[in-house]
Amino acid sequence: MSQAITPEAIQPAAAARPARAAAGQKQIALRLAGLEGIVGLHLGIGHSLLVGKLEPQLKPLGLTAKQVTILWLAEANPDLTQIELSRFLEIERATIHQFTRSLVGNGMIDIVPHPTDRRATTLRPTPLGTAKLAEARAIIARHETEATSALSPIERRLLLELLMKLHGAARPD
Repeated sequence: MSQAITPEAIQPAAAARPARAAAGQKQIALRLAGLEGIVGLHLGIGHSLLVGKLEPQLKPLGLTAKQVTILWLAEANPDLTQIELSRFLEIERATIHQFTRSLVGNGMIDIVPHPTDRRATTLRPTPLGTAKLAEARAIIARHETEATSALSPIERRLLLELLMKLHGAARPD
């Protein structure tokens, strides 16, 4: 049974907490005043930090983090439709269509008829998309190692399990 979070349950921090500074920047301390207990805030900041550092590394491949995710999922799920992708990633279908159209335009993905549903189409990485995905995976592996270096292997696994639990994603392994 989950416990409801009430405003009273989120107690303001007595002391200021130092914020992590980017390389070459001065570290600042802010009073969080209860924000330390807001999961969404910390997920958002973490996402911004991680993606903000990853995107420039993917740019030479002509890919964004979302496009890599689409390629990755399309490779792992040969009959994946844009509707399924939209539902899984919780992104509007129109936005998925824009990402897909860009990948098709760059020659990294093909849209092919669904094998059992005449009305649907599936996403399939092209040989170029598969090659770019392999390069992206290497970049992401290095990035993940660096980004999670403050965590022990157990903490990293726990973090992933908790995030997947929040997302509702089933662990196939």
